[in-house]
Amino acid sequence: MLIYQNPLPTSHFLILRNRKSAKHLEMKNDNPNQSRREFLHKIGEIGGTAAVYQAMVSMGLLVSGEAQAGSTRLRWNERSAQLGNITKPTVAILGAGISGLCAAYELKKAGFPFYLIEARDRPGGRSHTIRSGSVVNETDSQQVCSFDSSQELYFNAGPARISQTHSNLLSYCRELSVPMQALVNDNRGAFIHNSAAFGGMPVRAREVITAMRGNIAELLAKAVNSGALDSDIGFSEQSAVVNVLRDYGDLNVGNFFNGSTRGGLTDGTGGLTPGSSKTSLNLDDFFFNTNVPFTPNFSESINQSATMMQPVGGMDKIASAFSNEVNEEAYYGVEITGIYRAGNRVRIEGSANGASGALEIDYAIIAIPPSVLRNIPNDFSPAAANAITQVQYANPTKIAFQSPRFWESEDNIYGGISWTDPEILQIWYPSGGFAQQDGIIVGSYLFGGRHATNFQNLSIKERIEFALAGGEKVHPQYRQNLRAGLSVAWAKVPYSLGGWSVSTPSTLLQSPDGPFLFAGDHLTYLQGWQEGAVISSLNALNNLLDIMGAS
Repeated sequence: MLIYQNPLPTSHFLILRNRKSAKHLEMKNDNPNQSRREFLHKIGEIGGTAAVYQAMVSMGLLVSGEAQAGSTRLRWNERSAQLGNITKPTVAILGAGISGLCAAYELKKAGFPFYLIEARDRPGGRSHTIRSGSVVNETDSQQVCSFDSSQELYFNAGPARISQTHSNLLSYCRELSVPMQALVNDNRGAFIHNSAAFGGMPVRAREVITAMRGNIAELLAKAVNSGALDSDIGFSEQSAVVNVLRDYGDLNVGNFFNGSTRGGLTDGTGGLTPGSSKTSLNLDDFFFNTNVPFTPNFSESINQSATMMQPVGGMDKIASAFSNEVNEEAYYGVEITGIYRAGNRVRIEGSANGASGALEIDYAIIAIPPSVLRNIPNDFSPAAANAITQVQYANPTKIAFQSPRFWESEDNIYGGISWTDPEILQIWYPSGGFAQQDGIIVGSYLFGGRHATNFQNLSIKERIEFALAGGEKVHPQYRQNLRAGLSVAWAKVPYSLGGWSVSTPSTLLQSPDGPFLFAGDHLTYLQGWQEGAVISSLNALNNLLDIMGAS
């Protein structure tokens, strides 16, 4: 039974009520053949979650980290379903970011009484999509977004992409009917710029990639043909290796790289006349003394490679879909001021609109980032408190502008990222609304470090000028087109105070601390990703069942 002590009056909570619930599509399978879902369900009936896990790995439906995460969700689903109609303990979920929302959604499905408490006046935490009229608060400033009001004119200030390998998050998107679309993360028609390379001029990514592959393939082919690799490659295999290298680098019949149409065509060719390759870039211009050669490898990582995804209309559609399902249990605008033990239970203290109060519950799932949590009075165990203190956070920054889509009409760039000097690093082009009049261009995205620190310490007006000055090195028409600049420095955003953890995940915090359970992407190796937030939430829920003594 829930015990209130100096309870916060309901009127002092900012409660989301009467929000339209997400609709679920009822799918009917008219195929008489057994589906993979049915097959896996039957395996689960016989062998439980472990058998389903192994089957999914064998069928190629889960790989490496996906398999572990999928197993965590399957385990929760099976165990929570076995609880039946027993009296369940009351849980407070502190923080309505993706971790907290996921925990709330699953607890509601399993029939747990719970409270979802969030300091902000919105769900999502760092998953913040900014549109016309949105307010961005930092510790020393406030901005109001002046974009025009349009479906495609939004800025994902926090997470902005989802890997196709993030199966748990994408599964929730399907379950909650969140429409998805492809996000162009890697575009070979976008620019790579470095002031120390190419005479300071931007070049297309395809030119860099083609020159690197061609020259490296030529060097390796020479090594094979000269016998330098005879101890590693048998004579009978050398021809096959050279053939692969010739195709990889688009070498000529003599195994030399003399340019390729892969890097682009000479102006005026490729239409009524045969395509003629542009003059290839010289490796000496960029390969040995700049970071340019490493830039194309960004999209090779498992979490960045195509196909990348995004919700239609903004990343906050996921948080909104979750929150629609738990709006009756959600309290927004409540700042947590204390987290304490009350015997073997939990006492939560908080304030809202100048009123303070407390409540007691059986357990607390704490989905507040350690950068904020360490400053909230608590009586966690010394080991847990120390682990929270040790978590260090990146200080990413972003800035976005509204602009006519000159990058499409003049530069033929449709989505993707251009790379430039480390002071602003990336320019993002929208992956939706192609050929419309205006779009939102991200004028800089810095992952953290000294350049991000420099950017976050600028005034709001100085940030805009800084981004314009850096961006016009890539797009000379930048300044005359961009307007309505809005920036976010996550280290200065209240209730976040950072972007993502850069520390090794704490195994201690992955386990319960008495009645306290912890959740957040910082507890996974998918730090900064919403998939990590979901996985940690499912882990906390399984921990809850463990301390309840559930099978």
